[in-house]
Amino acid sequence: MALGFVRRHPLATAGILVGAVGIAGSRVESRLDPAGWNPPEPPAMTGPLNSNRSLTGRETVVECEGPEDVAFDDEGRLYTGTEDGAVVRTTEPVDDGTTNAELEPFADTGGRALGMEFDGENLLVAAEGAGLLSIDSAGEVTTLSDSADGRDIVFADDLYVADDDTVYFTDATVHELFQDELFELQDTGRLLAYHPDSGETTVELADLGFANGVCPHEDSESLLITETSRYRITRYYTEGDRAGESEVFAENLPGYPDNIEVAGDGDHWVAIPSLRDSTLDGLHRVPWVKRQLGKFPEAVLEQVSGDAYGLVLRLDSTGDIVESLHDPTGGVFGVTSATPHDGALYLGSLFGYRVVRCPLE
Repeated sequence: MALGFVRRHPLATAGILVGAVGIAGSRVESRLDPAGWNPPEPPAMTGPLNSNRSLTGRETVVECEGPEDVAFDDEGRLYTGTEDGAVVRTTEPVDDGTTNAELEPFADTGGRALGMEFDGENLLVAAEGAGLLSIDSAGEVTTLSDSADGRDIVFADDLYVADDDTVYFTDATVHELFQDELFELQDTGRLLAYHPDSGETTVELADLGFANGVCPHEDSESLLITETSRYRITRYYTEGDRAGESEVFAENLPGYPDNIEVAGDGDHWVAIPSLRDSTLDGLHRVPWVKRQLGKFPEAVLEQVSGDAYGLVLRLDSTGDIVESLHDPTGGVFGVTSATPHDGALYLGSLFGYRVVRCPLE
């Protein structure tokens, strides 16, 4: 979670570009120090990326504001976060026929709950503005980590609990406004590890372009981390002869990758909240224009949007796209998580208002 690129109140990116040129002579100081980048042309939407309607018309499981990610307890109740920082859960277990389930408050994170995963009875949450949290069955919140290597954890985003109980989690950016990271491209994201025995948090991998989702690879020796601003997925080795090394796992994706989950058979589900935008790709080639964007009030960049489009990718163990699920109508849009549970994918959306279910055949 983490994050998407679709907003409920869109502002045309072309209009921002014109405004940036117009403000170039302003004496206002820019908050951005942008890097230049020449991104590759996005892949053609053919073959496994062919448009379809696999996500169109899917049923609403719960309604709430900004359900970035979901998790299920042993009873089958669904948990998710909301825009106001709360964690809520369904009052009853969720099954393949559940629609518009009733929700009840569970906890208040003091930030915004993004990625979440159960570790025994406790729900672990990566919360923007709060860090790595543990929430017990009574809803009591404990902060496990809020800094690493002398730097505050500003944007805790997603997490994975390894077999040895190490909690790997992402700190997406130093910026409170995530759009600043996407425009600046200074790659300030990190993969962190919380070690419960010592209570220490270590930096495993730095210089990531908006470090977002994280999950294990089938080899049990490496993790996959989505880099949203760079349209790619990085593989980081935690065990074996290559421990501490990293490499590109998948690149030049058709959109902004968000959360990533194990799909089985060595495959992975990757949520794509928005397709790439040609105007934004063009901006990366002219960093002086991006610098002007940093003179706008934050509220302006918060309204940057892409077209409403639903997309989830399935990647194999080598990083190749083998399947894609679409909603070109935009009824399902801004998908930030695709969580497998009991034969279906449960789709969250940081900027949407519902969790939807997509049955898997």
